[in-house]
Amino acid sequence: MKMQVSPLMACWQTRTCQVLCVRILVLGASGLVGRETVLAALRRGHAVVAVGGTRSPRVPQGTDSISTDLTDAAGVERLILDRFPDAVINAAAIATIADCEKDPKRAEQINAALPRRLAQLCHHIGARFIHLSTDMVFDGEQGRYCSTDLPLPLHLYGQTKLLGEVGVLSEGKKQACVLRTTLVSANSATGDRGLHERLFIDWKAGKQTPLFTEEIRQPVSVTNLADVCVELCERENLSGLFHWAGSDAMSRYEMGVKIAEHFGLNPNDHIMPVAYADVPNLGKRPRDLSFELHPLAGKLKTRAQAFSEILGELEVPRGCDAWYTEKTGRRIVRRLTQGIDF
Repeated sequence: MKMQVSPLMACWQTRTCQVLCVRILVLGASGLVGRETVLAALRRGHAVVAVGGTRSPRVPQGTDSISTDLTDAAGVERLILDRFPDAVINAAAIATIADCEKDPKRAEQINAALPRRLAQLCHHIGARFIHLSTDMVFDGEQGRYCSTDLPLPLHLYGQTKLLGEVGVLSEGKKQACVLRTTLVSANSATGDRGLHERLFIDWKAGKQTPLFTEEIRQPVSVTNLADVCVELCERENLSGLFHWAGSDAMSRYEMGVKIAEHFGLNPNDHIMPVAYADVPNLGKRPRDLSFELHPLAGKLKTRAQAFSEILGELEVPRGCDAWYTEKTGRRIVRRLTQGIDF
């Protein structure tokens, strides 16, 4: 008797022949990671539905894209059942501590209730489900966290993301995968969302950026993270809870120094090292949120990048050209990008 093969497994088996086209629905496509995930899926030959929330996705012209209220459970159900995707990637989130504290109800809806419902729906239609979570589910006391280590979030953002993980893993069964990740490095469409871009905004304004010497993270390239998300869609044999980041763990201050040096700037002119004890009323902050990337790192074709590789992808943010040329004497040459609706 001939064994039945799903569209996603067929896609993986025929990768070398370029015979693939499955429908991937990406939620949070108006965000930094979601938008890059749409681009990664298109590069790999998939049909994509880009779903934005309060903002319309900025994706290539001709891409199927919509905006919807992700807190509307009935609307989300209609979306999944109408589009009937082979895979769903959830990059939607209330993604900062401050925004979660400002609107706890919405944080619970987007970070916890939405992924649980998506996992239920994907299980119902037999679709692969990839949900993005965060290193902030840990308290940072240990470092080099494995996916089997006990989470202990310090704030509402981490708490709601942890609830989302629990919902996905309990409702999604073998179709679901939770991918915890960390600080994202990127050249964003708006020039103000990537790790280095936020530094450049300060530097251009003449500010010396204070960066913690104690907070250890493991930055990841948004392109690399997006490739992993799409590859996980194609790999039905990988389900459960995984960690993904770059290969190098370092403090925020070390990141800032390396970024400044990469662009030919003097770190001492633009960055100020700060210890937790130097900031009054700071509250509890994690010290080391570094990850162990195994077993996932040994199973994917996409590999983890060193920070030096990530730096090589970075560009001077738009709007900083004149300031940067004046500071360094280097002229900026922009690459032409076709088909992208900026």
